[in-house]
Amino acid sequence: GNPSVTPTALAHSLWRSTILPYEDTVIDATCGNGKDCLALARMLFPDSIQDGDGGSSSIAVDHEASPSSPSSSSKPQLIGIDIQSRAIQNTKRSLLSSLPPDIYFDNIALLEQSHDHLTNVPRDASSVGLVCYNLGYLPGAPSMEQQRTTTLTPSNYKDCQTQTETTLNSITDASLLLRVGGLLSVMTYPGSNLEESVVVERFVEGLAMLTTRNAGGWREYAESIPDCNDDDDEGGGRVRA
Repeated sequence: GNPSVTPTALAHSLWRSTILPYEDTVIDATCGNGKDCLALARMLFPDSIQDGDGGSSSIAVDHEASPSSPSSSSKPQLIGIDIQSRAIQNTKRSLLSSLPPDIYFDNIALLEQSHDHLTNVPRDASSVGLVCYNLGYLPGAPSMEQQRTTTLTPSNYKDCQTQTETTLNSITDASLLLRVGGLLSVMTYPGSNLEESVVVERFVEGLAMLTTRNAGGWREYAESIPDCNDDDDEGGGRVRA
């Protein structure tokens, strides 16, 4: 791939090409410190947000090349979810400082809860255009190196990062919520949770295979997947599209 295209830039390009401004429901299922939520708010309410910098990253699976608009009567909504209170508070401060009050209070929902189950989360389940994840731990939490050099035990540390089982439950729900043309975007970190990264990769490959519009169906899709060895990939986020 092009080394100048960062995961953040790729994610933003995919999100921007998918989101229907002032119409869609958009879910950030791991809102963290709010950078992704702010970037999504700029795309969903493009004429209402103050300029600034937002960040994110992703593996992405596009359900269909040509999005189909939800009903124009649907009310746009941005939903941010995180299980940690500090993440919700950081996201709230970020959005309040950039969004007009009427948009924040009428169109934004920040939920301090697990993203394990998503099916009852959206206000309008027929207009979910994007569900995105940035897996791992909350930025500002102890790094893996800090974990090894402090008294913080591995079991306690893992309470503060995404878990394979709940992540799989959540992205399964997300794939069922998306409207035609919607996007599931997931950033994984093999260096901090290899199992979760592999499970997500296999899930999105299977989702793409089973929903392919190739003439040969899923068999042709499966045969077109190149063999590759990713054992040397120990770095940060990974992108699949």
